[in-house]
Amino acid sequence: MRPNNHQRGFTIIELLAASAATGIIIVAASAFMLKSLSWYDELSAKIEINRHARETYDLLAFGGRSASAGKDGTKNVYGIRGSNLAPGNGLRTSAGALQYTDNNLTLTPDSFAAMSVSCTGSGAPIPDCKDNQSSQSVAGWIGSDIQMVGGPKSVNNLTVTVSFTMTDSFEAQRAKGPGTFTDVYHAVFTLNRNEVDPH
Repeated sequence: MRPNNHQRGFTIIELLAASAATGIIIVAASAFMLKSLSWYDELSAKIEINRHARETYDLLAFGGRSASAGKDGTKNVYGIRGSNLAPGNGLRTSAGALQYTDNNLTLTPDSFAAMSVSCTGSGAPIPDCKDNQSSQSVAGWIGSDIQMVGGPKSVNNLTVTVSFTMTDSFEAQRAKGPGTFTDVYHAVFTLNRNEVDPH
């Protein structure tokens, strides 16, 4: 009885070639998946930074409400648009949380439990870093002090140019390119208050 040659299996060479091709596809797919996760982290951080920038913008522009009454007897913390003079610089805590004071009231709306960030250089991974040996305590999203420019640089002394930096310290300290997780924002506000501010 003769063997049936039509029922032969794969040769070793064919199996090795198929295994190598499968391995190449798996490696390429894994690399793409890891890159996709990196893109996802970056996009999520950008969305989060923009959300906190909008919250900062809203507080600076429109102010807020406090639990207690202020100097004028109301609970209003007036924003720049409800003032006749720009607030001074220094609108953040030393740990980077927004701290806005008006009408003898202070709001600190956007803060979290303090965390420590190890510095790798000047301004890296977050703007507050001074060298590559220290660490910074971070409890907010404001990456550097909010700058207010008014006076002779404004339009008829009625506008205030505002610049602020937002940093996602969570992502920046583990990223290869920490600068990706810091953005600078600029806005111009109009001073609309005619009477004296209740500072």
